[in-house]
Amino acid sequence: MKLGVCKFEDIARVSLGFKSLQNQFFYVSRREIKRYAIEKEYLQPIFQLGDLQADKYIQAVKPTQWVFYCKDNEADLRGTGALRYIRAMEKVPAAEKKQAGKRQTIKQALQAQTSPGGLWYAPKAQLHRVNIWLRKAFNTVYSPFIFDPGEAVDQRCNYVLRVDEIGWKELATVLTSTLFALSAESFGAASMGAGALELATTKIQELKIVDLRDLKDPIARNDLVALGEAIWVNTTPVNWADMDTPPQEVQDLDKWLLTLMGKQVSPKRIYSDLVRTMKVRLTVAKDKDAQIKKHEQVDIATVARGIADSVRPLLESRTFPDSFIPSTATVQSLDLTQAGKLEIESHPMMGQTSLAIRSGSHTLFDKQLRRSVAQVIAKALLLGRRKFNYPVDDSVATATLKEFAA
Repeated sequence: MKLGVCKFEDIARVSLGFKSLQNQFFYVSRREIKRYAIEKEYLQPIFQLGDLQADKYIQAVKPTQWVFYCKDNEADLRGTGALRYIRAMEKVPAAEKKQAGKRQTIKQALQAQTSPGGLWYAPKAQLHRVNIWLRKAFNTVYSPFIFDPGEAVDQRCNYVLRVDEIGWKELATVLTSTLFALSAESFGAASMGAGALELATTKIQELKIVDLRDLKDPIARNDLVALGEAIWVNTTPVNWADMDTPPQEVQDLDKWLLTLMGKQVSPKRIYSDLVRTMKVRLTVAKDKDAQIKKHEQVDIATVARGIADSVRPLLESRTFPDSFIPSTATVQSLDLTQAGKLEIESHPMMGQTSLAIRSGSHTLFDKQLRRSVAQVIAKALLLGRRKFNYPVDDSVATATLKEFAA
């Protein structure tokens, strides 16, 4: 049995949490429930991101607010607290962001979002009570929120639904692994404030993830869940800003997955790449002026995308550029393992590039190269490589870049 890699959408469905369109109407607290005596059948518990326990995997929090979830006609609501609540709220001014430039009542704002013949006070979205929830944006913690039994969370999170043949605990375990964190860091976009890694709902579908469909042995499935439960019960979610190596329970899971995937890469390599990529993302957010307009001068420690791209070949156990160069090609060695912070300076002209690599005031490499050869060297450095071979022939370098991008 060997585990492969697939797209997230191949083994799970991901979608946005509950979006009410008018929180001040649909979200009710204990106080409002008591005030209007709203019946339990018209209430569904809901959690917001701030309600969840960031320092725990398995969520044991109690709801403090509910969604007013009424689909009955007003004629059937006579004498109910639900109808009293509807009548009290219908003329309240709607939230400004829903008013489209004009003042509206809650009823008017929601009526505009209601299909002809529908009930304006009925929820506009389905409430999903599921076991696994993921943040829409990550900072330095990538772990899922786990509910047993399932609960509903608002639109600040995405819910994850397994496919039929995969157990939710198996899926949650894979999402607890460092392999998932590394994949998320690779495919996400650092476009939000303070460098937060945005993982849009549609983007999650493209994530590379361990293919649980290959895990057909019931004993192996039980072993996987046992590894996950050991993490959830005995550890707290890994904050990669505080550590370079996760707890032993997470290491055990990562090693187990990599072994079944037949990968030669070590967990230690995965941890170092993840930390490097994450730190680069946060550095980029603080320093967006790293490039000089007159010529390309890039601080290696501020290039997030290049390092993030290392996840893809890493999952395939192929190291750029060495694994992409034909064995018969002529190569040169470059060893910068003893250097500190690196900078690349390149001056392209026609088919040639003047490439210089410096560490502070020291020039470590300065050559006139064919442009494709210079690109191979630059990409390798951006992927975090410090010791590698590069092709000296222009056609081989071009082929190496094309194969890597394929």
